[in-house]
Amino acid sequence: MTIVDLFDRIAPDYDEVVPFFADFGRQLLDWLGVVPGTRVLDLGCGRGALAIEALRRGAVVTAVDAAPGMVRELAAHVPGIDARVMDAHRLDFADESFDLVVSGFAVHLLADPSSAAAEVRRVLVPGGRFAFSWPGAWSTEARWAFLGELNREFAAYAGRERRNGNDAEAEDILAGFDDVADAGAEVHLALPAVDAYWDWECSHGSRAFIDALPPDRRAEYRARLLAEVARLEPLEIDRGAEFWRGTRPRSTQAV
Repeated sequence: MTIVDLFDRIAPDYDEVVPFFADFGRQLLDWLGVVPGTRVLDLGCGRGALAIEALRRGAVVTAVDAAPGMVRELAAHVPGIDARVMDAHRLDFADESFDLVVSGFAVHLLADPSSAAAEVRRVLVPGGRFAFSWPGAWSTEARWAFLGELNREFAAYAGRERRNGNDAEAEDILAGFDDVADAGAEVHLALPAVDAYWDWECSHGSRAFIDALPPDRRAEYRARLLAEVARLEPLEIDRGAEFWRGTRPRSTQAV
C-alpha cells in the first residue's frame, strides 16, 4: 500500500479523535502571522487543519492533497473551498501564484521533498514564504519513553521504522530560500479514554507502522501500548513539532 492509499483510507477518521493537527495548525499560523488577503496554498492539506484556520483569518486559500479521500472530506466539511487532488511534486499552478505555502506534517512523507520545495518556490511570489511542520521534541517527552522503546522493539516485526524529519533534511529542503528559521511547538490534548489513544494512532500516519505488523504482533503491540498509556497522569497526548520557514528570494532569477 502506498502512502497515498493509506491516507485515502484513513481520511474519514483523520484528526477526529482529538484535534491534534488543528492545534498545531493554529500555532504554525500564529508563528507566521497570516493576515487577511494572503493567498495561501495548503500543501498536503489532509482534512484542512491549516486551510480552515487560514480561512478563518481571512486568507484566500487553495488546498491540495494527493489523497482523494482527504480532499472529499475537506470539501464536504467546508463547502465552496478550493480543494483539489494534486501531487506536491507537480503543482498545477502558474508561477508566482501564492504569497504563502504551508504544509502540516506532510513534507517528511513525500518521496522527494527537495523536488516539491522547488515547485513551491516556483509558485511563490518573490518574497513569499514556505513553511512546514513535522514531528519534534516536547517538554514531557520523558514520560513517553515507553513509546520509543516499544516502537524500536516492534520495528523488526513491521520491517519499517516511523519516519520523522531532522534539521539537516530541513536545511536541504529550504536550500534556495532566504531567512530560514525554525521554532518548536507542542500540544497536550486530553484523551476521553485509554482506548482512544489507539484510535488516534490508527487515524494518521502511524497507521502504516501498525498495519505492517503481523496480526499477532499487532495485538501484542496494542495491549502493551495501552497498558502503558493507562498509567499516564494526566491521561493526555503530549507531542512536539518543529516548524520551519524560508522566503523565496526577491530576485526573479531562477534558483
